[in-house]
Amino acid sequence: MNDLTLLREAGPEAPPLSPAARSAARAALLAEIEGGQPRSVRLPSRKVRWRIGVGAVAVAASWAAAVVIAAPDAVGPPPDSVRLVNFDMPTFPLSLDPAPAGLRPAFDGDGDGAGIASYDDAAMENGFTVHVGVDEPEGTGPDDGAPGYELLAVDEVPLGDDEVEAVTYAREWCVEDTATGCVTERRRFTWLSWERRDDQWVSLLGHGDYADAEQLQEVAGSLVDRPQPATLDVGLAPEGWSIRAYKMGRVLTLVNDAYEAQDLTVHIPPAEDVIPADQVRESIMGPIGPQLDVTVNGRPAQLVRVDIGYVIDGHRYEGWYLQAQFPDGTTFVLQAPEAFTQEQVLEMAEQVTYTP
Repeated sequence: MNDLTLLREAGPEAPPLSPAARSAARAALLAEIEGGQPRSVRLPSRKVRWRIGVGAVAVAASWAAAVVIAAPDAVGPPPDSVRLVNFDMPTFPLSLDPAPAGLRPAFDGDGDGAGIASYDDAAMENGFTVHVGVDEPEGTGPDDGAPGYELLAVDEVPLGDDEVEAVTYAREWCVEDTATGCVTERRRFTWLSWERRDDQWVSLLGHGDYADAEQLQEVAGSLVDRPQPATLDVGLAPEGWSIRAYKMGRVLTLVNDAYEAQDLTVHIPPAEDVIPADQVRESIMGPIGPQLDVTVNGRPAQLVRVDIGYVIDGHRYEGWYLQAQFPDGTTFVLQAPEAFTQEQVLEMAEQVTYTP
């Protein structure tokens, strides 16, 4: 499969899981995509939303077995403390001027910065994805050669001094995973890729109303060199840690550069996965301490000490699970290793921001 289009949603046929298990597994699986280590809750989610690469259309697939996240190789005892310092999130290098009406961006990237910006409407039915890289993409689009791929049109569109091919195609997409199989729809997409300047290749993939050569030409003409900040920001991070990956504008994983088995995740669960405040401890895996009712952003939050569930060189890993809210009431989850003190977990949570 082309690295610009991977599954965004997947659902194994498994018994229903608790909201906490689904939420934490979602963060764990997204972290694993970038070579991450296991998180404090390691159950597979029944429905895991992914946005990776340029394919920004929701799809679903059945998995025959649960996902197993392996423990890291032996690396010695983990650091037992951290020091929090100011942290600057990488940015996406381009903006659109004018901004597309009715669409909101979400960014995917790593420590080198965001390489993908997906603009979608609230229903995820119309929008486009912008991919920025140094190399020319292969093929005539992210789904070239995929099962059910049907080439519909190739149009020449002018961009600056160049004529660029806009490839429009259709294919079957799984839009709903049911007990009896996959419900599919035939979807239309348009792909446009060009060298915007030396060592900067830009690719656009439009769906819905944006699966159109003229629409993508207009989007391409509105790109400007103005960096955009990530929608999810931590503000503070442990000294010597860096970004492993951020996905969908809603999941962020940091890792200790000197000890890759030690990492933390901040993610924003869907509303249906938010745990009632009085049920957090009983809904997560591996609680080894009481539920501490604390305050973050002046709002009630729930903090639990957890057993992460693996042993390295005789050390059994523990950590923290915090469910908190932003000032507007949106829930987020912070999962941190045992090197954090309780006070540091809360200090870092106070600095997390989300600007969808």
